[in-house]
Amino acid sequence: MPGLIGLFKQTDGEGVGALLADMAQQLEPEARFRRELHHEAEFGFGRVSLGIVNAAAQPAWNDGRSLGLVMDGELYDFEAQRQALGGSANASQAEFLLNRYLEYGDDFAAPLNGAFSAVIWDRRARKLLLISDRLGLHPLYYAHLPNGFVFGAGVRAVLADPDVPRDVDRVAIAQFLTFDHVLGQRTFMRAVQLLPQGSVLTYHQGQVRLKRYYALRYPERYPHRSQGEFREELLHHLRRAVRRQIHTPAPAGLMLSGGLDSRLLLGLMAEASNGQPVTTFTWGIPGADDVRYAAECARVAGARHYFFELKPSWLLDKAERVVGQSDGMGNVVNLHAAAALEAEAQHAQIIFKGFMGDAMFGFGLRPRHWADYADEDRLCTHLEAYRDYDVLDFDLPEHPRLFTPAFQQAIGDEALGAYEAAIRESGVTQLAVQRLYIDLTNRVPRMTLNGVEMVRPRAVVRLPFADNDLVEFSLRIPPGFHYGRELVKQAFLQAFPAFAQVPVTPTNLPQTACAREVALRAASLVRWHLRRVGLGRLAGPEQRPYKDYNLWFRTELRAWVTDVLLSQRCLERGYFSAEYVRQLVQAHMSGDDHAVRLGALLSVELWHRQFVDGVRTGSRRAARELSPA
Repeated sequence: MPGLIGLFKQTDGEGVGALLADMAQQLEPEARFRRELHHEAEFGFGRVSLGIVNAAAQPAWNDGRSLGLVMDGELYDFEAQRQALGGSANASQAEFLLNRYLEYGDDFAAPLNGAFSAVIWDRRARKLLLISDRLGLHPLYYAHLPNGFVFGAGVRAVLADPDVPRDVDRVAIAQFLTFDHVLGQRTFMRAVQLLPQGSVLTYHQGQVRLKRYYALRYPERYPHRSQGEFREELLHHLRRAVRRQIHTPAPAGLMLSGGLDSRLLLGLMAEASNGQPVTTFTWGIPGADDVRYAAECARVAGARHYFFELKPSWLLDKAERVVGQSDGMGNVVNLHAAAALEAEAQHAQIIFKGFMGDAMFGFGLRPRHWADYADEDRLCTHLEAYRDYDVLDFDLPEHPRLFTPAFQQAIGDEALGAYEAAIRESGVTQLAVQRLYIDLTNRVPRMTLNGVEMVRPRAVVRLPFADNDLVEFSLRIPPGFHYGRELVKQAFLQAFPAFAQVPVTPTNLPQTACAREVALRAASLVRWHLRRVGLGRLAGPEQRPYKDYNLWFRTELRAWVTDVLLSQRCLERGYFSAEYVRQLVQAHMSGDDHAVRLGALLSVELWHRQFVDGVRTGSRRAARELSPA
């Protein structure tokens, strides 16, 4: 994906320029990207972008050219923010940020509403600042070296500097294989860290200082209000968030699934579009529940709807690329947003997503969260909640079988350290609120954001649920209203009753009482009886998923999976028990469903080949040429 890059090192301008160009190439190698690079003695920075939004030339400089700024991403409803916060009528977004820094210093970003990252270079003070937005929606990674400082929008860009050590962070790998994402600020490279959400990092005189200008804060006491009052305010914030982002400088579309959040956005966008049809996209297996329900919602909204088939062969074509784009920290079975991206970009250059709505409004909450526990039992209870809906890839009891003794000794108890730290950082004792905080500060930036990052090489992504005011409002909602996503469901029913009659995954039922619901429940009961008496083939499948890696890994992708995971290179990494990996692959090929686990192992291995071994081959070629040990 595009983004920012730069370095501050003890080297001449020519060396800086060459390394900066290499970093840009590693971040996005295709010539279609716009590269704006500036370098001088010991310092260089720049932006790689699509040039669709925030398109004014960068870097932005002050009058004396003593301060320069580059910015990735955008401020939402920029003109309104500029008028509210003060700023020159002709200033670009980057110039606006630079002027705010001149006036307010490190706190300049606190009120800004948008998805962005920025870097400021102070020539006189020889000082460098890195800034993330409140939620870290445009990641920046950095490495603090004995001879300087390197940063980039991808770990792969940072690794363009040969001085960055290639020591693998085994704790990060253990976290990824447990939670399906890394925790905290770690990456797969020990020397490279992620800039935290809502932070300003200052590099000056060889020292790094981190300052948080924003953090999620939940109230000690919640306001006494009815559910209806909360529902009305939620709809107000949702409508305003969409209005702030709906005006676009290029064709736009909505990624539409069969779930709740994207159809809620569809209704809101249709309201705000002044009678103009919304463009929508869905991809998946033809006939899948998500595909059918999304198409029906699009018809109800009068949208221009496009469907793209998700085929297993997309992994043979793009696995290496998407693993590289996620810097190994995304499970390949979750990265299919890249599968049909080129086709989608022919219809829209700005794509809206229902990103983060689930995390904000209670997806992860379970009944066990509503109780007080002893301090020593809190972590265990959180882990049990993950087990309630089966989202741990390799649970803790499996670690001794999966990891080699040497690997386990190296990681010790550190894999859960970041989770315990997040519990403490939440500043609350209620487990339900702790879980909301952990989802927004770990799961969202370290996992859910991967789906956004997959789209950014072809389109700008806008995220209405990440609106500042909507997020702040979500923190004030009593957690009981979040359980079962009840509040957002009720808001949806009130605002868009026609959409509510379309079934929703995974229940395959409408979200409102209607004749269709009665008919579907009756049909479901008939199918249940057919299965009970051994006539399951007549009943048909219970679910029709939009993806089926479980099947694909043992059919079309079987040779590729086995060639990668059972290769001598993979089995001799020293991370995993070779026998356990063989057993896992064999069990899957025999009918068990280990697709998510195998996907995680595939990501780790493919990342290792690219960024540690230095071998980059196309996945189709790998499937042909590699052979199992």
